[in-house]
Amino acid sequence: MGREKGEGAASWFTVRLDGREFQPNIRSRRKTNEDGMAKLVAAGRVHVTSNTLAYVRFLDDFRAFQITNTWMDIGGIQSRGDPKIYVVQTATTAVERCLLMTTDPGDLVLDPTCGNGTTAYVAEHWGRRWITIDTSRVALALARTLVMTARYPYFLLADSPEGERKEAEITGTIPVAAVSDRRPAVDRRWTLQDVAPPLRAAHAGLKPGSTTDDIKKGFVYNRVPHITLKSIANNDEIDAIHAKFQQKLEPLRADLNKSLKKSWQEWKIPREADAAWTEKAKKLHAEWWKLRRERQKEIDESIARHADTELLYDQPYEDSKRVRVAGSFTVESLSPHRALSTDDDRPASESEARREPTAGQFETMILENLKKAGVQNTIKNERLTFDRLEPYPGTWLHAAGEYTEKGG
Repeated sequence: MGREKGEGAASWFTVRLDGREFQPNIRSRRKTNEDGMAKLVAAGRVHVTSNTLAYVRFLDDFRAFQITNTWMDIGGIQSRGDPKIYVVQTATTAVERCLLMTTDPGDLVLDPTCGNGTTAYVAEHWGRRWITIDTSRVALALARTLVMTARYPYFLLADSPEGERKEAEITGTIPVAAVSDRRPAVDRRWTLQDVAPPLRAAHAGLKPGSTTDDIKKGFVYNRVPHITLKSIANNDEIDAIHAKFQQKLEPLRADLNKSLKKSWQEWKIPREADAAWTEKAKKLHAEWWKLRRERQKEIDESIARHADTELLYDQPYEDSKRVRVAGSFTVESLSPHRALSTDDDRPASESEARREPTAGQFETMILENLKKAGVQNTIKNERLTFDRLEPYPGTWLHAAGEYTEKGG
């Protein structure tokens, strides 16, 4: 292996471009080896600037941008889509971004300060399990109403027939379940071009039972290509495409030079034909540039096809024909208990009770409080008061009781 920098290193070599030679300097080196640089030149990704070379990158090479720790796009809760109703209300977008950064579908989200239930709503929206807590019954009632009355998008599960079909459509592959049993079992997937026409249509129906609708395997996400110089330099297909078109371009260039009595190299052929040229020269010129554009298009498609992709976790694919509502959840509360002081001045009876075994005291306390407080019937605006309430055997805390209907 050569040294990292300097003559003899793998990154120290001459680059010939547009009839000129460019040498590296001791303070910088090539970002790839000679073979990789040749692919970058063939792909049009190297440009001459004064006496040096520059790499060409396009905005479309990576259309997504990384989010930093400064979120200037979240300006508060003022929009009609996310109106501010409560003083301490957090913007839905802020909670959503935090949740997407730290959790996956199926994970459990805990919000110990429920408020109006924004976290529970966002978690339900993005397929996360959730627990939210609050000391106020009003807050819990608001959160329950928000979660239950909302309509949520139906995201395609990766572990579902619809999700596998969508993934196959995006990546140009066929799921295993859609391929005939006569195909060899050694390959998990085949490209659409390699599959016989009857099998090519089979991706419309998968074998029953091949998926389990497991939400923990995530959704099918939108993705963008991430084209890098490395992916271009390692793309062997570029050489084949370039060589294929050179077989057609070189004869045209030779005929054009002969017709115009020139000795133009490829980089010297003008973009526009001169008005004084003969019709034959104009035709050769147009044909040459047509092939050049086709070559560049095919190379660009190859670059995009072989580039890495980045999943956009905030853009899962949605089934617009389905509407999802909240799954089942419970609202639980504890009956009010007597608060004990934290100081040491306790009655003698309480001090004695603290030294005795406590088995069964908690259950008794809960049942006594329930018997005294009763159960509020909000529909009939009346309270159900127990005449008798006794423990009932079982694994959980059970009780059997009697009460008297209103009016005897």
